[in-house]
Amino acid sequence: MNLHFLYVNIAAVILLQGADAATPRFLYSKERLVMTADSFRDALGAFTLAQLPDPKPKCQAKLTGVTTPLTRRMWAIALDDLEHNLVTNEHGTYFAAGTRYTDRIYTRDISIAGILGANRFYPQQMKDSLMLTRVNMKALGYQVSRPHLVSEIDAPWKVIAEEDKEIMAKFKTNSYTRRTDDVVWMWAAHDLFTLHPELADWKWFHQNGSEFFKDLYGPWFDASDGLYRGQPLFHDITNSAYPKGMTIADCVLLKSLTTNCLYYKAMLSMADASTKIGLPESEKQQWLSRAAALKKAIVKEFTNADGTLAYYKDRHGVIMPNRDILGIAFAVILGLVDGDAAKAAYAGYPESDLGVPLFSPFIPGNKGPHNQAVWPFTVSFYFWGKSLAYGEDYSDYNAAILARSLGTAFEDTPKKRKTNDEDWGTALGSFHEKINLPSGKIDGSGHQLWSAAAFLKVCILAGLIQE
Repeated sequence: MNLHFLYVNIAAVILLQGADAATPRFLYSKERLVMTADSFRDALGAFTLAQLPDPKPKCQAKLTGVTTPLTRRMWAIALDDLEHNLVTNEHGTYFAAGTRYTDRIYTRDISIAGILGANRFYPQQMKDSLMLTRVNMKALGYQVSRPHLVSEIDAPWKVIAEEDKEIMAKFKTNSYTRRTDDVVWMWAAHDLFTLHPELADWKWFHQNGSEFFKDLYGPWFDASDGLYRGQPLFHDITNSAYPKGMTIADCVLLKSLTTNCLYYKAMLSMADASTKIGLPESEKQQWLSRAAALKKAIVKEFTNADGTLAYYKDRHGVIMPNRDILGIAFAVILGLVDGDAAKAAYAGYPESDLGVPLFSPFIPGNKGPHNQAVWPFTVSFYFWGKSLAYGEDYSDYNAAILARSLGTAFEDTPKKRKTNDEDWGTALGSFHEKINLPSGKIDGSGHQLWSAAAFLKVCILAGLIQE
């Protein structure tokens, strides 16, 4: 079944269920996690509607159906958070990632926010942002700081800086070695152009997709197992998402489930774009064949004996014993597994009143936020996929977890901050970056782009959007 129509059907079922029960969306009460019509509480604290800001975003999209005052306020905050991230500088106008990240150009943050909902409500800004990332990436290419040259990859590397902060100062982004999940832009752009055919530029998409597959992505393909090397989506290299002691090369020579899923979606998108611009059928079939081969490799290499899906296999071919939230979600959402295989992929993954963790089990010996944490944007992907796998509605629980990120208790890490909490947006009333575990405290940037977009996705899937 076409995935677009499957999503529509699920949203329709959820909407009808809500209408039949005449129950406002979103309400939730289980154990220590309670979301009412005008308040929220968890194990660490509580807030009421009156304590939240009441922003007036420029976007006029409204919720429909039976909703609570708190749901409507969260909607306004989410839109306002996205608009808070629109910046203009010498590079252009685009979405930044969050208060903490100023005007850095992060392809992954822009793309994920687009997929989760920004594409629907900010189409021109998303188009500008995605196109800017391509200009930026072409300008940078394989120019890197010295530590980020990975000689094992046969590519036209050129060292232009001793430290990556010099790359950031010039390009507003990092060396490519820290962004080997770059292919995510193709899912975002395909989704944007499909939603908004009036602004679609399929020739631009196909041309850029062809160029990036050939020049940037090609060197990372390993014909021995049919997979692409590169970091798992969004996990910064050499941080707590990897076993201690892993080098820069170790982190990018591995093969991850998430990033290979993104390559699969990119190939399908190229096949669709080929048709849209009237290229010969052979061009479409070439991309479909590549996608089919990659799908086969992904399922073969990452499926465990019990049907669960592995996080990654390392540069030596060893499969990690961990599962990751995004890998599971992407495999189901993008149609790499379905039916009983989709249910097996989700089976036994931990969920609690604190949220859904990035990994199960955690990476041993690492306590950092790319390991022992809940990231709100990943939760919306997780439940999006789970609704497809089980045909059930998880929107109320999802919304309650996102409400946690508005703030009940904040992590106190003043030594890490170069600006004060207010500058970072670490205060009640915006969607925050992450939730540390096991404390459950909110941490990182406020007005976080993809965290805000995660709430848009919940509302879309719940059928609450008034077009």
